[in-house]
Amino acid sequence: MIYESSYEGLREACRNFDLRRERLAKGAIERWLEPSVGPGLSSDKLLSHIIADAMLSRMDKRLVEAKNIYLESFDIPQIELFYAMTKGYPQVPKAHDIANQYLVHELALHPKATFVEIGIGRGVQVKNVVEELAKNPGKLRDLTILAIEPDGANIATSTALLGELKDLPFAFRVITKQGLLETFTETAYADLAATAGDVVVMNSAYTIHHTVHPLGDAALRTRLFAALRRAFSPKLFTLVEPNANHDTEHLGSRLKACFEHFGTVFDLIDKSTLSPEEKFVIKEKFFGREIRDIFGTSDNYRCERHETLDSWLLRLVKAGWEPYTELGRIDVTLPTYCSASVDDGLVRLGYRGLPLLAVFAYRGDSSNNGRP
Repeated sequence: MIYESSYEGLREACRNFDLRRERLAKGAIERWLEPSVGPGLSSDKLLSHIIADAMLSRMDKRLVEAKNIYLESFDIPQIELFYAMTKGYPQVPKAHDIANQYLVHELALHPKATFVEIGIGRGVQVKNVVEELAKNPGKLRDLTILAIEPDGANIATSTALLGELKDLPFAFRVITKQGLLETFTETAYADLAATAGDVVVMNSAYTIHHTVHPLGDAALRTRLFAALRRAFSPKLFTLVEPNANHDTEHLGSRLKACFEHFGTVFDLIDKSTLSPEEKFVIKEKFFGREIRDIFGTSDNYRCERHETLDSWLLRLVKAGWEPYTELGRIDVTLPTYCSASVDDGLVRLGYRGLPLLAVFAYRGDSSNNGRP
């Protein structure tokens, strides 16, 4: 494991905390705090510092009852940091691009279609899809964007961005629905599906892992996937998610997953040509907020609940989805120090032998109606 010595030190602290030896745990964790944190701090020490700082909040019973960090007010909004982060993390924009390849392919097969975007953010990915379709629309003559998004500011920004698209070779409209996916009722799903119509293509990038579920209710996301399939019967559903086990309630397992995933990501960012200051902001501000949510937020409220790609695959299968195999060649070009592998309905994007992100392409149309 990368940064293994730092991990082993904090692992012992986690063990003491789980055994209710909080005084021993606190002393061990405090040793990993850095007196000065800035661009000159190495990635292993920065990661250990962020985790230790968050865990002390847990020790001191200062657990934050946080909302989705993308909905919080910070000096630099998390959504802005997300787009800055993509400059040092090439798998992220490539994952969007791969999902877009699937989406454009399927949308061009239909005269009239609705593109359901779960978590539209600033609208950049949707805009890219529409622009690619405009170059080669295929059969498409009428396109509706149905954007589901919890943040009103994002809805306003994305709607304005998509409103800049002119002279398209197909009719084009944008419909928005503000709210959190996990709070929608069956009636709400039915109303959205009626708005979407018969031909639906759906995308969710880095959104579903933010869904909050009660402690012990690990099946919520499987039920969400099943509800989406029943309501919309999509011709294609592209799902983009990180590969890490942060949804576990076991603190030691969460720590191991955090070092494996974020340690590898930090090392990847260090490989980029960004300035030391830019690298630090991405690691401490963007990923630091995620890590602090993972360790320093009440388990009833934390939102950074990443799952492994195997877990996402199992949920999709249990919910009745099937791999989408209609697209032939997929462009997975990445820098030479990165890796990619393609299977039916699944593209893994990695670094140092670890899959960091996965792009899933599944279908849930009427041919699946006999499934649960």
